[in-house]
Amino acid sequence: MKRGAWVMLSVLVLASMLAVGPKPIQAFQSGLGVVKVGTNAEYQPFESVDANGNIVGIDPDLMAALAKAAGFEYKFINTRWDGIFVALASGEFDAVMSAATITEERKQTVDFSDPYFNAGQVLTVKIGSAIKTPKDVDGKKVGVQLGTTGDIWVSQNTKAEVVRYDEVTLAFQALSQGDVDAVVADGPTSASIVKANPEMGVVVVGEPFTEEYYGVAVNKNRQDVLAAINKGLAAIKASGEYDTIVKKWLGASAPAPAATEAAKPDEACAYGGAFKTIEAVDDSTVKFTLCTPEVAFPSKVAFSAFPILPAAYLQKTGGGGDLIEKPIGTGPYVLKEWVRGDHITLEANPNYWGEAPKTKTVIFRWSKEAAQRLLELQSGTVDGIDNPSPDDFDKIAADSSLKLYPREALNVFYVGMNNTYAPFDNEKVRQAVAMGIDRQRIVDTFYPKGSTAADYFTPCAIQGGCEGEAWYKYDPVAAKKMLADAGYPNGFETAITYRDVVRSYLPEPGVVAQDIQAQLQKNLGITAKIVVMESGAFLDNAQAGKVAGLHLLGWNADYPDMTDFLDFHFGAGASAQFGNKFPDITDVLKKAASTIDQAERNKLYAQANDLVKQHVPMVPVAHGGSATVFKATVQGAHASPLGDELFKVMSIPGQDQLVWMQNAEPIGLYCADETDGESLRVCEQINESLLAYQVGGTAVEPSLADKYESNADLTEWTFHLRPGVTFSDGTKLTAGDVVASFNAWWDAASPLHKGRVGEFYYFSTLFYAFKNAPPAQ
Repeated sequence: MKRGAWVMLSVLVLASMLAVGPKPIQAFQSGLGVVKVGTNAEYQPFESVDANGNIVGIDPDLMAALAKAAGFEYKFINTRWDGIFVALASGEFDAVMSAATITEERKQTVDFSDPYFNAGQVLTVKIGSAIKTPKDVDGKKVGVQLGTTGDIWVSQNTKAEVVRYDEVTLAFQALSQGDVDAVVADGPTSASIVKANPEMGVVVVGEPFTEEYYGVAVNKNRQDVLAAINKGLAAIKASGEYDTIVKKWLGASAPAPAATEAAKPDEACAYGGAFKTIEAVDDSTVKFTLCTPEVAFPSKVAFSAFPILPAAYLQKTGGGGDLIEKPIGTGPYVLKEWVRGDHITLEANPNYWGEAPKTKTVIFRWSKEAAQRLLELQSGTVDGIDNPSPDDFDKIAADSSLKLYPREALNVFYVGMNNTYAPFDNEKVRQAVAMGIDRQRIVDTFYPKGSTAADYFTPCAIQGGCEGEAWYKYDPVAAKKMLADAGYPNGFETAITYRDVVRSYLPEPGVVAQDIQAQLQKNLGITAKIVVMESGAFLDNAQAGKVAGLHLLGWNADYPDMTDFLDFHFGAGASAQFGNKFPDITDVLKKAASTIDQAERNKLYAQANDLVKQHVPMVPVAHGGSATVFKATVQGAHASPLGDELFKVMSIPGQDQLVWMQNAEPIGLYCADETDGESLRVCEQINESLLAYQVGGTAVEPSLADKYESNADLTEWTFHLRPGVTFSDGTKLTAGDVVASFNAWWDAASPLHKGRVGEFYYFSTLFYAFKNAPPAQ
């Protein structure tokens, strides 16, 4: 098996297609130039060298047909099989077409096209041999071609003595001469050799005992080549030309397909994630094929954590480096400078596809102190601020030179617990903490108008958010008893860890931490030491599950769907923030995410909310009201419930710049690998996603894709790119950029899956899992 096995074609379908002849194929122009295709032309009937020195066989004929359909030129390069994938990965070839079996190991270094041939291993022996099945080769000598899947299968599944040859024909010669007792190789190749060499006195016995798929291997940096090959392959299959080529070389006697074709989607989705395939249909069309229906897919791909980046820049930066501090995007602004610890300056993007920004220059500054932010706004050194102190709302409303823009409370503040650290590995302890914190007191004391104590993790404004039972009522007596029943009648010592950054869900982190500390001591006898961490380090450690004790965090809605709240925090792809996951929660969330009917989703979310209440991975405390404040002269000023204020629509008469002061400095500007709102807000001015959210709202609207559609069961989503869009460096946006961007996040084995810390939390949580992720330790 280098390669593959018996053809799994339907003879009846094949015959019917041949009867009418292949349909004409309309080629499209790919602009790829000459594609270098490596092959090992020693594997009949797939590829071999004829008497005139030409490479002939199934693969050369298929490549000629699909390249014509896809509109690109190619050149075959004959080389040794041993090392062919290393050469491909290093860039010696753009692709390899050589009856290559698609394997997980190979996918670590190269990408594969859609499968084009289903093949399996067979056993060949001398006529009259007692060997009839693979079980009979134990203790025998079995010939294989070095490095093929036949070599791997015999080595791993039998007790035979494996004899390896550089070429498969040498293995058959050895069998004929009696040097080995059997040969294991691909079915079509074995049949071809046996048929062409009757003097060898050998025969294929039994049926294929493996099922394998051949694919065209492609260098991971040539997503444009991969897209063109898939396009051409689909075209020749649809036209019937594929079947004509296969019949030419193998005849119509190949076995009909077994149930393997029906199993292919499951195999492709076995890694547990949302995506089955991501493909560039042509230069301006991208198709996502999903493993299960995704109701919220448009809302997800509109999120700024999924920015479309230039494929060439991704490759140049290696998926990290300059990508983090020198972003290139399609957005209304470009980064001029980032002076660490002081400010970020953005300038209008001269290549922007949309209406030019109303303000030429936007400067970001930051301060963790709400009082300082307001003072600078009042003194005129900044033009807008985020999250004023709740104590200052009335003062701001009374100042005619300022204007307050309240935000809808689409957020949650919570007290997190990691169940891998004692005593929070005890569910009763966690339930006791849940009952021992007076959430209403915290909201009444420290939060502005528009805030509410949280009875559910998700705000009720989001459908499904408040289904099921409400949270535990504050009951310190019952909490104390439960803690005693759990084995801690006198409480215990722990820590409360947080970052000193004001957020809409936590307007006064320091005093709230102190209040929770006092409540735990008074109500439960728990002594908690307060630990303050730097923002980036805190987020990284929390997501990695490295914060013991209690921690204070929260969440602002990225898009208005339950998947953004429950799935991100408690789903199968969630981080280790709360420790080990709860399978009953992950199971029901997976069902809810793929259920189309909202009423049925709500029933599932009622179950999920009840399970979150039972297991208490955290205590939801508040849905916090918040606001932005601008000078009254700022036109187009607004507050977004998603925290993604867009400065392109703002202007100040007589000024060509706007200065904004937020709560903290961004951590990084490759926002596929960030989760903090301060980073995301800057990214949203520079980068864009396929879709977008309405300015100041939550409705999804066109962006880089000006239209899209799905199939009826929401498993196929096709996006059509807006014509004429370029990146800020002047390069044209194509479907290849979309595929390259998503593959960098999706494929954990990709060299571009790097980022700042390489976690890509949003992708793994909202789309459940990475492809080719290493096994959990």
